[in-house]
Amino acid sequence: MKQLSLKHFIVRSQVLALYRDIMRTMMKIDDQDYRKEMREWTRSEFNRNRTLRDLGEIRTQVALGRRNLNELKLSMQMAS
Repeated sequence: MKQLSLKHFIVRSQVLALYRDIMRTMMKIDDQDYRKEMREWTRSEFNRNRTLRDLGEIRTQVALGRRNLNELKLSMQMAS
């Protein structure tokens, strides 16, 4: 296995932190069917982007994921 550069290692830790944050947030969704659907969609998106190697593209996807997570949190706050 190829060793990760320091930059890749840092970005990888950001990706994993984002994934965990998304999963934690989704546990707060009351509707179990919707929660399951969101969990499956999240996993498929992370798996789809698993092969990315370009740091710029990975950072773009992380930023998009954070934006989507913030929108999810906002909509959950508005619903309660």
